[in-house]
Amino acid sequence: MTLRRLIPYLVVFLILAGVYGGLRWRQERQMARDEQAKKVFQLQESDLSDLSLVRGKDEVRLVKKDRVWHLTAPLNTRADQTVVASMLTTLTRLRKERDLGVEKDLKPFGLDKPGLVVKFTAQGQPHQLVIGAKAPGDQNYYALRDQDPHLLTISMGSRDSLDRQLLALRDKILLPFIMGEVKGLKVKSPKTATVLTKTGPQTWVWVGHPDFRVRGDRVEKLLRDLHIARAKNFLEPPPKKLSPLGLVPDHRIEITVETSAGDRTLWLGAKKDDAVYGRLGPRGAVVLVDAALADEVNKTLKSLEDRRLWSGAIAAVHQVVWGPPGKTWTARKDQGAWKITGPGQAATQQPAARLEMALWNFQKLEAAKNQLPKDAPKGPPVFGLDLLDQAGKPLLHLEELGAKTKTKTKGKGKDKDKDKDRDRDRDKDHLAVRTGEGKSTVTALIAREPFRQWQAEMYRLTATAAPAGPSPKQGAADQGSKK
Repeated sequence: MTLRRLIPYLVVFLILAGVYGGLRWRQERQMARDEQAKKVFQLQESDLSDLSLVRGKDEVRLVKKDRVWHLTAPLNTRADQTVVASMLTTLTRLRKERDLGVEKDLKPFGLDKPGLVVKFTAQGQPHQLVIGAKAPGDQNYYALRDQDPHLLTISMGSRDSLDRQLLALRDKILLPFIMGEVKGLKVKSPKTATVLTKTGPQTWVWVGHPDFRVRGDRVEKLLRDLHIARAKNFLEPPPKKLSPLGLVPDHRIEITVETSAGDRTLWLGAKKDDAVYGRLGPRGAVVLVDAALADEVNKTLKSLEDRRLWSGAIAAVHQVVWGPPGKTWTARKDQGAWKITGPGQAATQQPAARLEMALWNFQKLEAAKNQLPKDAPKGPPVFGLDLLDQAGKPLLHLEELGAKTKTKTKGKGKDKDKDKDRDRDRDKDHLAVRTGEGKSTVTALIAREPFRQWQAEMYRLTATAAPAGPSPKQGAADQGSKK
């Protein structure tokens, strides 16, 4: 077919495409107009400057100040910004399910004494939404807007989104702070005081304890828990006596987060069911807080010491050497995998995730709190581990010591026998390792079973290793050629 014959078909196609596009455009515009016509209010969320919920004689009033919503009645406090934002979204997107026309008698629809009236100001103009009884079918509610006499129905979900109680509207943040601005953390109890200062992205020091290694990751986790913690309830009216609530100095725990924007303090007191009493600083509201938060504070303080054998960055490791002397395996990082070689030039390859998971599990190993015995073994190691960076610089050197650890027993008679039994039990459950380089070498006890499980994980990485050498077919060919 020649180009001249194709031109009429092309013209027809372009005309049909234009007609179709025009119809589609008109259809979409009409749908947009219909959807816009169904909206109860023509406004944007940013247009609203105040909002009130009226239930009979009770009124909850909110006002926006400097882009932040505050409760002004029945009390003055900061509002929950997320909840208010949800209500504003509901108002701006509120659509009428049905328009039932003008009704003079509003009593059958529950609009003579409405259960909820939503009042608000948008761009200086007052508006209101009066919500009455449920419509048949229990899916919608009768409603009136502003001075319009037309009876409308709105969805049950929209009504529930607007019908918020005072507790839901109150700001329940316990400690308002920005994680990136934290400089320190203080936890004070009647008997102890812990003062921590942040020295790096994940590093902390205990003020007054320069030789104490702090588990920075656990401090960061506690901060995250404090950051997301919310009040479960507010005690209204505020109690006059704090002693029964455990919020007096002799009983309470004081948690202070130091930030560049100022300090934030939370008191935790006595337990009540699954919560504890709390107070937002000396002049703050008295609240109920999830008891798990107090448990997390105590747990962090008890496990504050960093007793890990290694706490470096896994991403910095580019070479791993492990195994007994003379039979070690070496893994080298190569793009997205680790190339592993071992005794007899055996070789294999593993995905990066597998070996790095093993390193992550190694980071979980901690030295025991048991005091290291004076007669700890000093002989040759039976197992070694070396971690090196990309330039070959040592990151960790670890040796498992071969002899069992023993301690001198104390006491007489039966007490001495009990000491011996306790020593044997500890020898069975623990082993001694030496870590570090040069003068910084440290010998410590660690739990035997987790260490053995980690060793087994490392050796599983070598299970697919094949010894270097000629293939079976090549060997047979060589033997034939010799004959």
